[in-house]
Amino acid sequence: MKNQNESYDLVILNGRVMDPESGLDAVRNVGVAGGKISVITDQSIQGKETIDATDHVVAPGFIDLHAHGQSPFDIKTKLCDGVTAPLEIEAGAYPVDVFYNERAGKAQANYAVSIGHVWARMAALDGVDPKGLGLYTGAMNACVADGSQWHEKNTDDPKDIEKIMANIEEGLKQGAVGIGVPVGYFNKCTSAELEAVFALAKRYNSFIATHVRYMSNIQPSGIMGILEVIALSYTYDVPLLIQHIHSTSLHRTKEALALVDAAQKRGLNVLAEAYPYDFGSSVIGADYLGEGFQEAIGMDYSDILYVKTGERMTKELLAKYRKEDPGGFMLMHHMRMEDVDAAMQREDVIVGSDAMGFADVNGKALEWDDAPEKGVAHPRGAGCFAKTLRLVREKNYMPLMTAISKMTYLTASWLEDFVPAMKQLGRLKPGANADITIFNPDTVTDNAAPEAGKMALPSTGIPYVIVNGTIVVKDSEVLKVYPGQAITSAVG
Repeated sequence: MKNQNESYDLVILNGRVMDPESGLDAVRNVGVAGGKISVITDQSIQGKETIDATDHVVAPGFIDLHAHGQSPFDIKTKLCDGVTAPLEIEAGAYPVDVFYNERAGKAQANYAVSIGHVWARMAALDGVDPKGLGLYTGAMNACVADGSQWHEKNTDDPKDIEKIMANIEEGLKQGAVGIGVPVGYFNKCTSAELEAVFALAKRYNSFIATHVRYMSNIQPSGIMGILEVIALSYTYDVPLLIQHIHSTSLHRTKEALALVDAAQKRGLNVLAEAYPYDFGSSVIGADYLGEGFQEAIGMDYSDILYVKTGERMTKELLAKYRKEDPGGFMLMHHMRMEDVDAAMQREDVIVGSDAMGFADVNGKALEWDDAPEKGVAHPRGAGCFAKTLRLVREKNYMPLMTAISKMTYLTASWLEDFVPAMKQLGRLKPGANADITIFNPDTVTDNAAPEAGKMALPSTGIPYVIVNGTIVVKDSEVLKVYPGQAITSAVG
């Protein structure tokens, strides 16, 4: 560690340093050297490069465990929202090494992926190669010719389960940080198969991140889906992350949160996640948009928007697109704000955006330097974290330190037992990675909205973002630098 009279690579002066691990909340100077935080002090320090953070908060870089969009444009947009580690944990990837190899040396932010149960299933049952991030390779649509066995086949044949588990194990050995189990998209998955997944997670000291079954207010309900995974977490002693708990629990969100509380009091390692929006997004072929969705979810056809065309659904259109383009993205208004608030305002529920990848109106992925007005997808991909901070300011949503913790330390500390690299993220202290987000608490805001031309508008009020000691966002402009590093499991 340098002494305070030496020059650092970077110094951040006069900022309100907020570290949720130690509780530090004071005006301090931060010295960065070799990609690490070297010192946090009230004494004068000098550096090769200086940021004046007067009237700004200096926080750990935000961590998002639910970032489906992983293109250069998506990551650029995430950086503007203060996110230094946008990770794809819910859906994951397969093969995992494809994901990591594609990003080595050319990542602006830190990156990691789970092994995606859905893609491992697809490769085993349909013989389709998901080619990494299956959400964006056409893998779902490629399975249609085979009858989409990943979606339609009951896994009561032990040989099928064995093939799927072999694919998941392969992903863990390639460094996947966990197992993503979005079982809500393949309800034909048997209990025997899910048990095998949890048993494998235990064997590899890993965790399960899940989109549970049954997004419904009526039976079978999202509550039943949560009970299923909590029971498996208990049985196999496997840590569990329940993603977007309000989106699947709907009007029964408070009941779902009470179940998580009860599990935690019993000693289970269960964590829930939420985002601050009352509308969601996914693929239009999702199980929960099948017959009877109106009563189950509490919405109608007109509440569903097909992203590629901007059409509001009718019975005929929904049937057409579910058959012809099951992997096409949609937006849906299906939640109540009171349920969103109940989840978001819980101190121990982390923030995760569920960010879908931005494309243009024709479905083509955007390039890094494309205008944000061209982006089409759920606005949470651009504004989730700044919106959380705006709600803190405008609605006294929660204490600012609590919000920062839910976006940084709480996430990192939960992961660190099975992903050792996370011990250096999510906190501001000497020796930690210099992943730092600097924002103005009086002006930080989300600008993305569901209207055309506004979906990918970047957040503002976050003038500086630092990744591994390198300034990536400077004066609110994203620089073409690539300091992002791979985050892998201890297994890989």
